[in-house]
Amino acid sequence: MTSLHEPVMELVRASLNPLVPPARSRGDDPACQVVIRAADADLKAGGLDHVNRLAIGTGVAAAGLTSWLAQERHLEPEAVVGQLEQSVAENGGGPLSPVVGMIKMLLTGPPGMAQVADFMVTQFHEDEEKYYDLVVDLGRYTASCIGMLNALNISSQDDTLDNLDAMLQEFFTA
Repeated sequence: MTSLHEPVMELVRASLNPLVPPARSRGDDPACQVVIRAADADLKAGGLDHVNRLAIGTGVAAAGLTSWLAQERHLEPEAVVGQLEQSVAENGGGPLSPVVGMIKMLLTGPPGMAQVADFMVTQFHEDEEKYYDLVVDLGRYTASCIGMLNALNISSQDDTLDNLDAMLQEFFTA
């Protein structure tokens, strides 16, 4: 049986691999393939558990790595999220906008988890395709954090993936 955190790690790993040449369709994108498999499993099971766990787990990974980057830069995580918000606003929104909002909520702890649950339900009901895009974007953001930790010589990609794997195992078993 697959552990609950394994699909999240699969999405993060798929997001680490740049597409060369760019995918012609979402079905060709390794990160999208992970989300499509989760959605297919949900269709077969008649629910949303697989994609929701993928979204929450990847959100937790993104928030955790954001906190780690903030700590290394001697900042509060909220300051890093503020910088992200400013950058997203200056660039006209785009795919990172809901990602930043979700990370901001998650950084508030247990109340944020409840807010994220409400946020996800609303996102799904408003536009199912955008919801799936959000999950992919969370994976890509998490991969970019891993890349930053590596580029700043804070943690190698492999060490960060090992730490993230352990954190997600703990999250899903708690």
